[in-house]
Amino acid sequence: MTHLNQHRHLKIRNQLTFSNFGLITGTVLLLMCGGCAKHETATTPTPQSSPADQSTTKIALQSSPTLDEVNEAVTRVFKNAATIDSKREPNFFAGDFNGDGSPDIAVIVKPAPEKLAEMNQEFPPWILKDPLSVAYRPTTPLRIAASDVLLAIIHGYGPNGWRDDQATQTYLLKNAVGLEVKAHSKSNFARANQGKKLPRLSGDLIGENLSGKSVYLYFDGGQYSWYDPKTFKGEPETRVTHPGMIAKKKIDLLHPNLVAAEK
Repeated sequence: MTHLNQHRHLKIRNQLTFSNFGLITGTVLLLMCGGCAKHETATTPTPQSSPADQSTTKIALQSSPTLDEVNEAVTRVFKNAATIDSKREPNFFAGDFNGDGSPDIAVIVKPAPEKLAEMNQEFPPWILKDPLSVAYRPTTPLRIAASDVLLAIIHGYGPNGWRDDQATQTYLLKNAVGLEVKAHSKSNFARANQGKKLPRLSGDLIGENLSGKSVYLYFDGGQYSWYDPKTFKGEPETRVTHPGMIAKKKIDLLHPNLVAAEK
């Protein structure tokens, strides 16, 4: 073999050796990366949604209410003693107003004139309230007039919400329908009013223009109350009193004959 042929043979062998080395190195790196990817996939935890997020998702997945469905819910509660007010548009609003994770429906209704006695029955299957009345102060029993425009909030039952046949718990509110009535989600409302003094919100709110004021109806855990951003100073303290009971006096063992006012 000539010197030139030996040189060519050596060059080709070196090229093949380098190529094999590159192939082996690339294969090793690929296997190492594959192992890293598998390890990362196996050890990276999957984000879990909170119960509140799951609840919100369930509500969001519900289809928009239809007029027939809302009519069916109103009939289930009022037995034709009240009907949807067709003069209002819109006249029903969906949301989770009491914050229990089950969808509710708020409906603007009017009493049927020929069944006014049923609307004023002694023990109605709904809770009649006037959010404008002073909280925790005794008032005369409320009466529904033929000209009243009322807001009925039907609370949902289970995953089917207000559409469920067992969804009958209803708050019927007087003096609660104004102009520009609209539902507001709790989360969006809280973000839009950061820095303001807010009540303890259980669920979504119903905003409207009532007597020239922009106010919101919210569920405080026991009833529906008004929130006015301009005048709200905090929720009143709940005081439970029982007739015939007096406050306990402090006893001073050193001066048992002295009452608190004398000390």
